[in-house]
Amino acid sequence: MKLYPFFILIALLSFSACESLVTEVGPESLPDTESKLVVQSFISPQAARITVVVTESVPLFGESTGALNIIRNATVRISDGSQEATMRYDSAGSSYSIDRTRFNIVAGKTYQLAVSDGKRSVQATCTVPGKTASIKSYVIDTVYSENAFNPDTTITVKMTWDDIPGEANFYRLRSFLELEYTIVESSGPENYKERRVRNRFNVDWDRSVGRNDYRSDVNLDGTVFSSPTGRFTLPTPTSYQDEDGKVHIVYPKSKVISLTFEVDNTDETYFKYHRSLQLRNTDNPFSEPALIYSNVTGGLGCFAAYNSGFVTYKPAQ
Repeated sequence: MKLYPFFILIALLSFSACESLVTEVGPESLPDTESKLVVQSFISPQAARITVVVTESVPLFGESTGALNIIRNATVRISDGSQEATMRYDSAGSSYSIDRTRFNIVAGKTYQLAVSDGKRSVQATCTVPGKTASIKSYVIDTVYSENAFNPDTTITVKMTWDDIPGEANFYRLRSFLELEYTIVESSGPENYKERRVRNRFNVDWDRSVGRNDYRSDVNLDGTVFSSPTGRFTLPTPTSYQDEDGKVHIVYPKSKVISLTFEVDNTDETYFKYHRSLQLRNTDNPFSEPALIYSNVTGGLGCFAAYNSGFVTYKPAQ
């Protein structure tokens, strides 16, 4: 018995069903998706300046150039209910800022931020956490490579801190390395020189074991927290060829000036915003799309606060 006509009929019905799932939607049925003001600012009693970045979003059906649409003519005001300050645009930082000597951020206070570009206005509010976390201990180690050309390649750090008891807390971990090392400069093939420089670097936290540099004390109130491992790769040797054709190898001779361990006690808004960014930027191809958290009324973005506790290690020189 021949079944070919039966299979052809089933295939035709399948194609017909697939086509019926596609529905054309006219422009009049789509939601209004105009560009919105986007505000980003994180305030802290320890920060030297208050900085606010103001951009605008790309409409749903607009064309994105990949660059930030920075708003340079906005009016940006910050207030604590009794005093108010207007920030000026800083072209060097592409942001609005004010020094803390002109407007001080105080732990436990609530602040309001208002931004307008003449056509659109947005507002946001945040409260600075009143307490700082206490760092209990830290460990610094060096991972040595078997490569004799570059024997000490990585510095690792870990730390523990006491949770602030009796309240809900959200934390962000940071660590900074101030390093002095040798670099090679050149203004031409015949002109090379070595120079000592000093720079500050962020330590990268290892998130591969399910831990994170953003933590909350849900069901862990009053306990001791421990960080994941933080890593920093030291500068590697460089080489150059002089005008006589001789190859020179320059070793960085890295010297640790200081290592700072920091635990930021953040408000919930700060925590939710940054965790949503991490979930959005995950490399997992099976993860679901994540919305970016926002607390800005009338627009998008985040206005949040944190209070930093830190310890600085300086090796004997």
